[in-house]
Amino acid sequence: MTTKQLQRTTFKTSREMDFYNEKELVSQTGHSKDEWPFVIVKELVDNALDACEEGGIAPKIEVKIDESGIAISDNGPGIPAKTIEDIFDFSIRVSSREAYVSPTRGAQGNALKTILAMPFVLTGEYGRVDISAHDVCHEIEISVDQIKQKPTIKDQKKKCFVKTGTSVKVYWRDLASSELEDEKDRFLQFVESFTWLNPQLTLSVDWYGQQQQHQATDVDWKKWPPNRPTCSHWYKYEDFERLALAYIKHDKENGNRDRTIREFISEFRGLSGSRKQKSVLDELGKARTCLSEMANEKSVDRESLKQLLTAVQNNTTPVKPRSLGLIGKKHFEEKCQNIGCNMDSFQYRKDIGEKDGIPRIIETVFAWAPERKQRLLIPGVNWSPGIRNPFRILGKFGKSLDSVLEQQRAGEDEPIVLIVHMSCPRVQYSDRGKSSVVA
Repeated sequence: MTTKQLQRTTFKTSREMDFYNEKELVSQTGHSKDEWPFVIVKELVDNALDACEEGGIAPKIEVKIDESGIAISDNGPGIPAKTIEDIFDFSIRVSSREAYVSPTRGAQGNALKTILAMPFVLTGEYGRVDISAHDVCHEIEISVDQIKQKPTIKDQKKKCFVKTGTSVKVYWRDLASSELEDEKDRFLQFVESFTWLNPQLTLSVDWYGQQQQHQATDVDWKKWPPNRPTCSHWYKYEDFERLALAYIKHDKENGNRDRTIREFISEFRGLSGSRKQKSVLDELGKARTCLSEMANEKSVDRESLKQLLTAVQNNTTPVKPRSLGLIGKKHFEEKCQNIGCNMDSFQYRKDIGEKDGIPRIIETVFAWAPERKQRLLIPGVNWSPGIRNPFRILGKFGKSLDSVLEQQRAGEDEPIVLIVHMSCPRVQYSDRGKSSVVA
């Protein structure tokens, strides 16, 4: 008897569904499902701080947790409607940070998309996120077409009261009975951690009606803002090529005229003036050349792009590390005093320098806090605290910060405060969720 052979059919499945399962979201965020509330806060507060800095606004951010979910509001310029529309397309990555090399908080490129998908993944049936800005509330409902295996997104627009800034509400069914209740102290400390790394931030926290206020220690404090031109000396060739291709692709997709090389290099620090631009172009003989003639989606003239990067770097000066921005001793002293630290034990150190030509600042703070029952550890990178310790691999022997602290008798049960913060325009992470720095 002949055995029947299976004639396999080749099925096509939408990649958009990649975001709508727990495994993919864990991969994208770098954190398991029980830590997604932390991810929501981290990404939305990072975005709010960046937006306020770009607008020259001293940030005031509100974080509210109740039975229905997590809401975060800010006083920034307000998220553009076009950006909200773009996050509905799960086939692309949308970011104003990712192609550049700079000391910014966010560089994931998919943060809002992952947050949009989280409420659906939690239930497997339905999710909702509200985004309000510019007098319009987008009530975004997410479900899945089971036959087409594609997400279905409904954006119902309503007039709302949010005239200034952006408000995002992530609905989280049964949040009150979730693991977050057991993590209350850790969660509230994580939210507060943003004020330790951002002297200009005024933060309000509402946990089921219990309110906390954290005032800024210096509303005029400044750092390297997200909208400041980046330094060409921060770029390796691969980064420079990627940025050039990103501009070419952006201009083509938006129907813009071809960007000239002069316009491209004018984006870099030190090349806004026509004299410097002319010097670079004359050196290469590319005075009237369009960027697309050097690189496009099908082919890249790598030799010409390498020469362009070299010429740009030769005509600009590196950024001094201090220009990145120090959080500073005074701010940390005030924060430590506010929580009852023994100030005789207070120590502040800063390491300002370069590694492989890239500027960086490492600030560390130590203090004994006799009133605390556990250690307060705040590790952070580029003014954003880590959900978990991001310094998991230190030095050539691969020790983590946690293991070093245990060896120094500074474990979790010790009543101490320890802050470790690094600012650097080039930070290599082990995952897209920025959960672990590769030192």
